[in-house]
Amino acid sequence: MINKTKNRFLKYLPIIVIAVYFAGPIFIGEYLTYLITLMAIMAIVTQGLNVMIGYAGQFSFGQPGFMAFGAYIGAIVVSRMPWIPFPLTILIVALASALLGFIIGFPCLRLSGFYLAMATFGFSSAIFELINYLGPLTGGNEGMYAPAAAIGKWKLTSTDDVYYIAAITVVLVMIGVKHISKTRTGRAWNAIRDDEIAASSMGINLQREKLKVFAFGAVLAGVSGLFYSYLIRYIESSYFSAMGLSFFLIMVVGGTGRVFGPIYGSIFIIMLPQVFGGKFNQHMNLVYGIILVLFVLLAPNGFYGIWDKIRNKSSVNMNLRDKLFSWIKRERVK
Repeated sequence: MINKTKNRFLKYLPIIVIAVYFAGPIFIGEYLTYLITLMAIMAIVTQGLNVMIGYAGQFSFGQPGFMAFGAYIGAIVVSRMPWIPFPLTILIVALASALLGFIIGFPCLRLSGFYLAMATFGFSSAIFELINYLGPLTGGNEGMYAPAAAIGKWKLTSTDDVYYIAAITVVLVMIGVKHISKTRTGRAWNAIRDDEIAASSMGINLQREKLKVFAFGAVLAGVSGLFYSYLIRYIESSYFSAMGLSFFLIMVVGGTGRVFGPIYGSIFIIMLPQVFGGKFNQHMNLVYGIILVLFVLLAPNGFYGIWDKIRNKSSVNMNLRDKLFSWIKRERVK
């Protein structure tokens, strides 16, 4: 009887969590609503990085650049064409980000490991410089105002409005990523992650699949950048350039290659400064760096790995430390 009740509770637990999540703004204050919205946005962009590294083994530093690109494209489109409804704006940003992902991914097809990471890092730096260079269009170093999301004359100006937009999106993204490993594309990405030579010998088109995963990560980063602009209403390139370490910390702390890892990691990284009470606001990057190193060395599978050890269950998913060590060994052999 107890087992039946437990199984029934676990069966409906995701529905209960989602219901409580969507009812959140009714019971919590505006600041906490803002924090949870920020968690959702960070989880979306990190999910793209999680898929790129955890599912396809493509180590990328390009997410901050893609996120900035999506934020600025959305702000420019809406400021010049305010009659466009926000669902169409999301579609425009997603398509533009996917195109940029293809453009950036194409010259990186022959790269892997450290070289791919450096190439994508250079891309992000170039995006920030381009934003500052196009001052008349983007506001340059001073940034630009990001208009609120709107459908006709109905403007979504409150934090609660952005909360629900981000909430719907993050749920859809998690459902999509959860099922992606069951598809042919997901299996191809996993094969590329494990061994590119073996994947190619099995008939997998490496170039096509790598471009697809780059586009996938770019779309999630671009859309999350748009939501971020809706939330803070004023954007500068410096906001995004400092986020690279945060994305990796979220992924590693949550669990690389785990569907819900970005959720756990985003909760951790957003709530950590609140726990400290502002004592380390000027040195949070140092704190994040220390935590990142500790997790990579001591708990490379993140919170999922810790829970698996508690239950005496071994984890079969790739962890970031093993991937880094494999790249180092491969380069030494070369």
